[in-house]
Amino acid sequence: MSDDPVHGPERSPLAVAETSMGLPGEGRFLAGFGKALMRLIARLKEQRAAATVGAEKAQAAMARAERVAEERKAQHRGGDRPWPLRLLIPVAVAAEAVTAFVAMQVLVSSLTLAVGLAMLAALVGAGLACILANHRLNRLPVPRAARILEGIFVLVLTVLRYDSLHVQGADWLAAAGGAVLAALISALGLLGIEELAVETQTFSVFVSKLRVSCNRWRCDRATARLSRIRAEVEAAAETLRQDFLDFLLTAEGLSVDEARRRADELSHALTD
Repeated sequence: MSDDPVHGPERSPLAVAETSMGLPGEGRFLAGFGKALMRLIARLKEQRAAATVGAEKAQAAMARAERVAEERKAQHRGGDRPWPLRLLIPVAVAAEAVTAFVAMQVLVSSLTLAVGLAMLAALVGAGLACILANHRLNRLPVPRAARILEGIFVLVLTVLRYDSLHVQGADWLAAAGGAVLAALISALGLLGIEELAVETQTFSVFVSKLRVSCNRWRCDRATARLSRIRAEVEAAAETLRQDFLDFLLTAEGLSVDEARRRADELSHALTD
């Protein structure tokens, strides 16, 4: 046995239990039948303390994530449609480029130049749609000139598509039908880009919601672990109380009421 210069002589767990309870029966029980249970309860109490800290940290992280998500949602000017819908915008731009390529074939003889002009036309149309969407997000009236310009853009491409299809050998009815179909695809693509930009969430709002979901899952796990450890502590304490009760009744010869009182006191002293 070593001496501690601050706290005095180091005492064994048995001596601590006997001193704290003031009764020798508790010491004999904990030194014999109850030693394994006492060590189990001590280990579970350490796990319970660590789980409590983990649950508190998880709850604090979830509260912070929810606060950030609410702040970003309050600053968001658009709709609440999920952000992944914006992945359709590149699809709409690609459709615009494909239909524009049909129109560009008649203007140039080079395939590479036709592809470049088609991509440029698609980007111009998508940019125009985004400008109109930004006006709507800022609660500004959409200029009528911008709508007219958008219509002229689609109309010019439609005329070029018709001419291109007619030059390639299609009769006027087939060329007109193909041009009208391409015009519908182009117009719907531009309107779709605008609506997706207006009605969906921003990426930051989407990420904040994902963070809230992730932190909620971690918080639920931490809370479930804490509840499980608490249940194990209570079960071990009940087993200790029953074993000590039997010990007091058989080995000590105490009355039932006195044995129950001392068993409850020992159980609470070791677990609380």
